[in-house]
Amino acid sequence: SLVLGKPRLLVVEGHPGEAAALQSALANSIEIDLVAPERMPVDARSLVGYDGVVLVNVPASSLQRKSMESLQIAVRDLGKGLVVIGGDESYAAGGYFRTPLEEMLPVALNLPSKLDIPSVGMALVIDRSGSMDVAHDLRGGGVKKIELAKEAASLAVAQLSERDYAGVITFDSEANWVMELQPIGDPAQFKSRIGSITSGGGTDIYVGLSPAVDALIASKAKSKHIVLLTDGVSAPGDYEGLIKKMSENGVTLSTVAVGADADTALMQSLAASGKGRYYYTEDGNALPQIFAHESHLAARSYLIEHPFSPQRTAPSPILDGLGGLPEIKGYVGTSPRPSGQITLVSDAGDPLLAQWQYGLGRVVAWTSDARGQWAKEWVGWEGFPRFWGQAVGWSTGAERADLIQPRIQLDGGTARITVDAAEPDGAYLNGLAASAVVVAPSLVTSTVELRQTSAGRYEGQFPALEEGAYLLQVRANGPETGEIGQTLGVVVPYSPEYRVSADGEDLMSRLAGITSGRTFGWENASASFDHNLTVVRSTTDLWPLLLLLAILLLPFDIGVRRLAVTRRDFARAIDELRRRLGIGGRVVPAMPGASTPEIAALFGAKGRARERTEQQPAPSSSTQRVPTRIEPPTRARDLQPTGSAGLVTEVGTPEVGREKEISGTGDDSLAARLRKAREQRG
Repeated sequence: SLVLGKPRLLVVEGHPGEAAALQSALANSIEIDLVAPERMPVDARSLVGYDGVVLVNVPASSLQRKSMESLQIAVRDLGKGLVVIGGDESYAAGGYFRTPLEEMLPVALNLPSKLDIPSVGMALVIDRSGSMDVAHDLRGGGVKKIELAKEAASLAVAQLSERDYAGVITFDSEANWVMELQPIGDPAQFKSRIGSITSGGGTDIYVGLSPAVDALIASKAKSKHIVLLTDGVSAPGDYEGLIKKMSENGVTLSTVAVGADADTALMQSLAASGKGRYYYTEDGNALPQIFAHESHLAARSYLIEHPFSPQRTAPSPILDGLGGLPEIKGYVGTSPRPSGQITLVSDAGDPLLAQWQYGLGRVVAWTSDARGQWAKEWVGWEGFPRFWGQAVGWSTGAERADLIQPRIQLDGGTARITVDAAEPDGAYLNGLAASAVVVAPSLVTSTVELRQTSAGRYEGQFPALEEGAYLLQVRANGPETGEIGQTLGVVVPYSPEYRVSADGEDLMSRLAGITSGRTFGWENASASFDHNLTVVRSTTDLWPLLLLLAILLLPFDIGVRRLAVTRRDFARAIDELRRRLGIGGRVVPAMPGASTPEIAALFGAKGRARERTEQQPAPSSSTQRVPTRIEPPTRARDLQPTGSAGLVTEVGTPEVGREKEISGTGDDSLAARLRKAREQRG
C-alpha cells in the first residue's frame, strides 16, 4: 500500500512576517518551506516536490515572469494546489492584471461598479532622454525602453475610473505635457496621445517633477500621486524644497529605476521622502505591472476597509465543521467569475472566499489577509487552523490521493504507466476514467489515456525519447470517489556510453595495459599527443596467394595461345545460332583451295577462260597472234574457283586485245598452243 507523509507546501510571503500566523496554524499537519518572492522557483520541475503553493500578499512585480508561468504549468498540467491570500498588495492592487496569476484566479479583478470611491489624481512623469531609445534585449531583442514605458503608462491610466484625474509629462532637459492633468473620461484619448511620445535629449528629473506637483496641488482629486520613471542620472535640482511642498499638500511619489545606469540612490531617496515605493528593474516587461500596481495603490479603490460579517453562499469542504465566522475588517475588491464557486461574500456581495478547478489543479482565493490588519479576529479564532488546513487540503486534493498507486517503468524508448486503484479496505475501484498528463523535459504537454486491463488496474504508455525529467499527473475519476490524482516523475538518462562508472579509472588502466598503451590524467592530458609510440613491424607471406592466382590463370593462358579464332568463325557461329533459334541466317560454304574471297574470284576467272579457249577453232599457220579477250566477272557469284592454273585478268578493269601468258602445266595449255603456232609460222 502507498504510505503518504505530511503534505508539503511552498509558502511565498510578500513581506517578512506576512505568513507567520498561517505558518503557525499549519505547522502540526503540513510541512512548510517559506521563501521570499525573488526566491520562488522559475522551473516547473522545482515545484514537483510540493503538493501546493500559497501566495501571501505577494505583488506580481516582485515575481519573475518565468516563476508565474511555471506555477501555472504546475497547477494546470500537474494538478498542484494554489491558495492566494489577499492584502494591500495582492490581486488588482498587486498588479495581477495581464499575468498568469490573473488567469488562474476563480475571481475577476474588475472593481465592483457599485462602490463609491473618492477620486484620484495621478501624474506619470516619464524620462524621454536619448538612452530610452535603446532596444531592450529581454523582450524579443527589438523593443525600445520608451515603447515599454508608453505601454505601462497606457495601462496605468486604463486602471483608473472615469471620474479620476490623470496627466502625463515627459522630460529630457525640459518638461513637456503630453496630456495635462484632467478627468480621464474616455481612456482612448490618453492612449492615443501617449503613443505619440518620442525620445531624445538629456536627463533632468527636477524639471519633470516640478510641474507635476503643481498640477496635482491645484486639482480637485482627493488622492494625489506621482509615478516617476527614468533610466539615467539627473542634473541637480532643489529636490528638498519639492519634497517639502509635496508633503504639505498630500502628494505622494513612487519611483521606478530602469537598468544599472539609473541614479538608484536618488530614486530611493525620493521614494522614501515622498512616502511612496521604490522599484528597480532590468526587465522592461515588468513596467506595465509596476505602473498598474501603483495606479491601484494610489487610488486604493480596490482596498475596501470596514467591519462586516462574512456570509455563506454555497457549501464547501473548506468550511466543514466550522460554526459562526468571525468579523472581517477589510478585503481586496474583486468580481465573481461565471465558473468560479463563491463560498463566502462580504456585506456588499463581493467575493471573500472562492474556489474552482483550474485544469488538473485547484485554486482557492481568499481576498482578505491572514494577519492582523483586516483579519485580526480570524487570527485569534480557534477555528483558524482548521479553516486553513481544509483550504490547503482541498486545493491539493490530499484527502483522496491514497486511493491510487501509480508506477512508471522505462522500456527502451517507451514509458509504461501502471495505476492500481483500491479502497483502504482493499476493494478494487473499477470503471474509473483514468488518464495521465505528461510534461516532457521541453515543457511540451500531452495526455495519455489509461485503460483498465484487470481488476483495479489501469495501464497506458507514451514515447520517452527525449532525455531528461518527465513530470506526470495521474488522474482518476469515478462516481463514488470523485476526482483523485497524484504527481510523479521519471528521468530518461543519457546513453550508456556517457554514464560515469565507479570503476572507470580501473577499466581505462586495464585497457591501456592490454594494448601496451598509457594512461593520462587531466594535468598531463596534452602528453597523449606526443609522437613517441613504439614502432611495431610485422611480415606476411604473399606466395600462397600468388601461387593460387597462377594456377587459376594457367588454363586461360593455354587457351589463348592454342586456339585461333577468325572473324569468319564468329560469323558462322552467329549464323548457326540464328538457324537454331529460327530467326534466319545464311551459312557461307567453304570453297576448296580458297581461303579468301579474292583467291576464289581468281580461280573462277581461270576456269571460264579455259572453257572459251577450248571452244575456239585451231589457228591456221598464217595467224601471227592469237588475240584473247577475257571478260572479267561483274559480280562476285560469277567467280568460281578452278583446280589448275590459267589466265589471270585484272578484276573490274577489262582490257580489249590484251594478252597475258601464264605458264601452266600440261601440253594442252594455252601457252603450249601459242608456242606451237609460232613455230609453224616460222
